[in-house]
Amino acid sequence: VLLAGTAAHAQFSLLPYAGFEQSNNSLRYGSGYSATAVNGNLKAGLRAGYRLKGGHSPFVNITTSPAPVSFRFDRAGTLLNAANAVRGNLQLRLEAGYLYNSKPIALGKKKVASLPSQEDVTVTRIRKSSCGSYTYKSYCGSKTKTIQSAPAKGPLNMRLQPALALAYLPSAEQTIKPAANGFEYTAGTWKTALVPSLGFAFAKGDKPLFTVTAFYTRALGQQEELALTQVESKIIQTPLQQKTATWGLSLGMPIGFAKQKAASVQTVTERKVYRKTSYKRCVRM
Repeated sequence: VLLAGTAAHAQFSLLPYAGFEQSNNSLRYGSGYSATAVNGNLKAGLRAGYRLKGGHSPFVNITTSPAPVSFRFDRAGTLLNAANAVRGNLQLRLEAGYLYNSKPIALGKKKVASLPSQEDVTVTRIRKSSCGSYTYKSYCGSKTKTIQSAPAKGPLNMRLQPALALAYLPSAEQTIKPAANGFEYTAGTWKTALVPSLGFAFAKGDKPLFTVTAFYTRALGQQEELALTQVESKIIQTPLQQKTATWGLSLGMPIGFAKQKAASVQTVTERKVYRKTSYKRCVRM
C-alpha cells in the first residue's frame, strides 16, 4: 500500500541545461613547488529525475566535464611550461544522486480564473385548500447553483533544490607519459567526484518555467604519483600530487509529464419547505 501511494504521487521529468564551468587544476611537485591551471569551459547536459511524494527526487545526469591539462617537465623534474588544455578532449561523465524540492515560495499574488456562476431559482406553490373547518397551505422552494471554475493560475513561485551526486568519469587519461628530454603530467583526470549543488526552480503556479543551478565538483581519490627520470647515471624521483575542483552555473528548461488539472464543476442545491396549517371551528347559529 505504501509503495502504491508513493507511485501515485511520482512524477518523471527531464531537465536539459547549458551553462559554463570553471576548472581549477593545482599540481604540487618536487620540493614544495606548485603550479595552477584555471580554465573556463562550456557546460551542457541532461538530467532525468523521478519526483516522489514529499519533494524527494532521485536522479541520473549525463553531462560534460572539462578537458584535462598537461604540464611538461624536464628530466630533472623542473617545470618547463605552463599548463595547456588537452585539445579535443572534452570529457563525458555520469552522475547519480538525490535532490530535494522545497515547498514553493510565492513571489506574487495568486490569481484565480473562474467562469460566471449559473443560478437557477425555482419557487413553487404546490397546494392550497380550504374548507369551513380548516385551512392548509404548503410552500416548497428550491435553489440550485452550478459553479464552473477553471484551474487556479498560481503566482510566480520558486523552489529551492539542494542536491548531492556522485560523478563517474569513464575515460581517465594516463597521468604520466614520457616526452622528449623529460615527461608530461596530465592533471584533471579522476574516476569519481562529489557534486553538491543548489538549484532555484521558478514556476507559474504548477507550470515549471526554468531552473538556475549553482554546482561544485570535488574529485576523489587523487593520490600522489612518482615520476622517475634518469640524468646520466642518476635516477631522479619527482613526487606529483594533483587536486581538481570545478564550479559553475547552468540554466535549464524543465520538461514535465504531469497531467494538467481540468476545470471543475460544482452543483449546490438548497431546498426550503414552509408549511402553515390553521384550524377554524365552524359555529352554527
